[in-house]
Amino acid sequence: MRPIFIVLLLGVLCVVAEAQEVEPSVSGRVVRADSGLPIEGASVRLERAGVASSNGEYPTAITDTHGEYRFGRDVEAGVHIVSASAAGFVSQTYSSDGTLEGKFQRVDGAKPLRGVDFRLEREAVIRGELVDAEGKPAGAEIEVAAVRKENREDGSERLLPVNWVKTDAKGKFVLTKPPSGTYFVCVNGPNGFDAFPSAEGWMRETWYGNADSVDGATPVALKEGDERNDVRIRVQREGRYRVIVWSSGPDDQPRPDRYSLHIENRSHTSSSQSDGSWVIPGIPPGHYRLVGIAWGDAGYVGEGDVNFDVVDADVTLHLHVGGLGEIHGTARSEDASGRVPAGVMIGIKSGEAEQGKDVDAAGGFVLDRVLPGRYTFELLKKPEGVEIRGVRCGGVAVSADQPLQVHDREKIAGCEVVVVGGGSR
Repeated sequence: MRPIFIVLLLGVLCVVAEAQEVEPSVSGRVVRADSGLPIEGASVRLERAGVASSNGEYPTAITDTHGEYRFGRDVEAGVHIVSASAAGFVSQTYSSDGTLEGKFQRVDGAKPLRGVDFRLEREAVIRGELVDAEGKPAGAEIEVAAVRKENREDGSERLLPVNWVKTDAKGKFVLTKPPSGTYFVCVNGPNGFDAFPSAEGWMRETWYGNADSVDGATPVALKEGDERNDVRIRVQREGRYRVIVWSSGPDDQPRPDRYSLHIENRSHTSSSQSDGSWVIPGIPPGHYRLVGIAWGDAGYVGEGDVNFDVVDADVTLHLHVGGLGEIHGTARSEDASGRVPAGVMIGIKSGEAEQGKDVDAAGGFVLDRVLPGRYTFELLKKPEGVEIRGVRCGGVAVSADQPLQVHDREKIAGCEVVVVGGGSR
């Protein structure tokens, strides 16, 4: 009878051990999108939102034969971003609801995250080569990008590089990891994105189809797992030049701590010089707008802009930065009471700045520290169903096609924002 008792006791201990097994902080599965079969050996990474790793490494879990992974209870509490990758598949960041906000997951000891699952697509591949005017290999270290068109919230279109590589010594390139979709292949772009000169100098931005812009480019449509091996682009060298900027202002402030400079619709670097100027290298011929923002101890203190052309030589610009202005106004509702619903924040937005203020009990608002520029109005906070019907400043309508111009240290009064929906206060 003693041996039987020992076996039973061991069985009880196993049950207790299973019951006391530590529950993971984060767990889930990684499977193939096309078949639902598990992916063994996939890497799942936990990245603290807004906290950079000191050594570039993050907590990582590897999936087992069932595609399952788990992070133990030693995960640091906070908001995390969870992503998965595997050889031959498109990497993916988890989102609880498919939105950008849904990518931020809170991890704490009270509530574990279960079912953080991934369905990874098989990667597509774009292979090709760059050749010169004579059809010879264009050479090494030339940037090539797979670019996708996307629509912004305001309906405008942007070009989003999805993956980018450099050519080898024979001018050949391989773009991996794009998910299914339509792409445009671009050399040294778009708009200078991640472009640098090779040992022989600069290559002109050129798109597959031998076009100067995406408008004339040949699209590459990819389904999951597709391979395109015939992308051939004829490229040519071009001169690129420096833009040298001397900044001053704003007039009513001590000299700012620094200036930040940006050429609209252009990716570039900039560096300050010992003589007080700034240099922006690698700008091709064209017409541009330079925007500069002055910064002090308390944040931005002014803004200015200047239009210029690059032809066949370096360009020197003198940029004067204007001071901050103000916008005073009232908001009213279209309903019978005319009172704006509670919880409304009036905002203004330009290409370089955005700010907002809650309306007071009488519907009034004051936007101070307004950088010089052209602004449209929006509701940064609002009850459900409330929208802007129209805006007028000084009796003139303000819209996306006709924004409000704020000049150096200008104080604008008499703005009226009319909203609709939401009832009265």
